[in-house]
Amino acid sequence: MEDIETGEVFLDKKKVLGPSFNLIPGHEDMKLVSQDFYVLENHSVEENIFDKLIGYKNDLKQKRANKILKLLELEFLKNTKAKYLSSGQKQRVAIARALAIIPKVLLLDEPFSNLDKLLTEKLFSFVVKEVKEGNTSVILITHVAEEALKYADRIAVVENGKILQIGKKWDVYYKPKSSRLAGLLGDYNRIKQKDLHLSSKLKIKSTLFLRPDKIKLASSKKQCDIKLRISHCSFNGKCFEILSETINNNSIIIYANNEIEVNTEQIFYFDF
Repeated sequence: MEDIETGEVFLDKKKVLGPSFNLIPGHEDMKLVSQDFYVLENHSVEENIFDKLIGYKNDLKQKRANKILKLLELEFLKNTKAKYLSSGQKQRVAIARALAIIPKVLLLDEPFSNLDKLLTEKLFSFVVKEVKEGNTSVILITHVAEEALKYADRIAVVENGKILQIGKKWDVYYKPKSSRLAGLLGDYNRIKQKDLHLSSKLKIKSTLFLRPDKIKLASSKKQCDIKLRISHCSFNGKCFEILSETINNNSIIIYANNEIEVNTEQIFYFDF
């Protein structure tokens, strides 16, 4: 939609050109789903979807429209004009228009931010299935770490227009380059060499950023990496969240499947 000032963008080895080079701005093989929504106000919900299926045979058009209507829970509104819908319903119609035909590149800019969790899950699972079948590339912009970790293959953390870290989601999550990056994606621990048990073979140059799920209760002295005193244990709905301290009073958080007795000292190992 805008001319590129620096750098280049290629799609299928062809340079993507801005509006200065095209009579109609945009790109036929790219689609954007954003927080802002556009619908045809004087058309029904079903007609809004048909509008994006021009050129398809009527039976295929109807089949695809029915699938999208069901997915977005819009079946009972299919004959209602868009101007009579609530803002939330209009957003779903806008999403339906964008997903009617999956393009070569799908750009998602916090697209489902105003939808409930269950509908968001359904939409993301639909998008993932469709893009894999069509070999589509997807770029998702989100401020929710859980969304990025759940649906992405690769993650880039961007601040003030600069990429701070990019790579496979496992590497970005488990091997952050700084405490700031670690904190953006969830709970983490900062562990130094002085926190380790004397029998640990691990060598830490400066600081080790370790996620709570990577600290496991040891079953033998051979697994000993760190000795912790358990301060608090609570169930958060998904696992037991355990607050503990090292011999140097460094606070450590652990996720466990089972409850651990408070005011006891336990041996743990790091599950890299």
